[in-house]
Amino acid sequence: MSYSTRSGNIEDSFVETEDGQLSSRVLSTDEERKLLKQFWKTKKALAKRVSELLKEKASPEERKNPLAIARFIAERLHRKKRWDRQSKTLIREYTHLKHRLASANIRLAAHLAKRFRSYGVPYSDLLHEAVCGLMHAIDRFDLNFDTRLATYATWWIRQALQIAVAQQSHLVSLSPHHLQQLGRWQQEVEAMAHAEGEIPSNEKVQKKRGVESAQLTRLQAVARSPVSIDATLDESSEFSLSHVVTQQDAFAERNQFELKELLGHLMHHLQPRERTVLTLRYGLTGEGGLSLRDIGKVLLVSKERVRQIQNRALDKLRQAASQDGLKESLLSVH
Repeated sequence: MSYSTRSGNIEDSFVETEDGQLSSRVLSTDEERKLLKQFWKTKKALAKRVSELLKEKASPEERKNPLAIARFIAERLHRKKRWDRQSKTLIREYTHLKHRLASANIRLAAHLAKRFRSYGVPYSDLLHEAVCGLMHAIDRFDLNFDTRLATYATWWIRQALQIAVAQQSHLVSLSPHHLQQLGRWQQEVEAMAHAEGEIPSNEKVQKKRGVESAQLTRLQAVARSPVSIDATLDESSEFSLSHVVTQQDAFAERNQFELKELLGHLMHHLQPRERTVLTLRYGLTGEGGLSLRDIGKVLLVSKERVRQIQNRALDKLRQAASQDGLKESLLSVH
């Protein structure tokens, strides 16, 4: 979703009046409805004027849909650098009415933004996104709606905040739906912990809420805060995660080397053709493995003949490994 006020500071979104600042006084129902009617009338008049000057006809949807009209105006205002006096008057009135509606609901945007401060996103960014959601709601509002602008705008402000949090607070971007799932899960955990005096297990909360374990585990994994690889266990210790990773890499390299030596020893029990088939099949030379058909082309035999040689060679390796006291699982084929 894109909002026309995303660029620039929030303070720049409000035009000044004779008092030097646009009033943020909350409007009564009648005042708001009167202002919305005036805004709708000005919006249609400006869209018509822009259409005449640029010689572009608006589609039937753009003439009826409030959001489509707002986008039609926003997309075309920058095309023409100079406007006549009538157009400038309409633009000023359109901007003033829109910002007056926004300023009357700015406290709502600030209130909703404060409820998302626990997600690690700066409050200034949250407030900016909340105002963007409010402006978008004003663009979308239809006079046929039998509700206050604040009631209608609440959903769009929350959605803008949820998208911002999902994109900025986690290394992996989460959709608003997944963010809501995590929020409900956290609320359930806190409620159960308060009632029972201890933090409940995941299984207990899953049973109560009926959430799939695998899905919740994935969401918790991507929402987990990142940890630096150089972070120490405590202030008095110099042991960090980088030591663990280094040791694991060393163990993996040693196991790989030992397995390679073991395989080389067992391969001496095979005939040359059998060794060739296994080497080509499983890429033992470091290159990618070949299919049975491709190996057959190399050896000038059928695909089924290659399969027989492969199976016989694997049986010999398992038998040799068993005689040497090794686990046959080391030679399991996946």
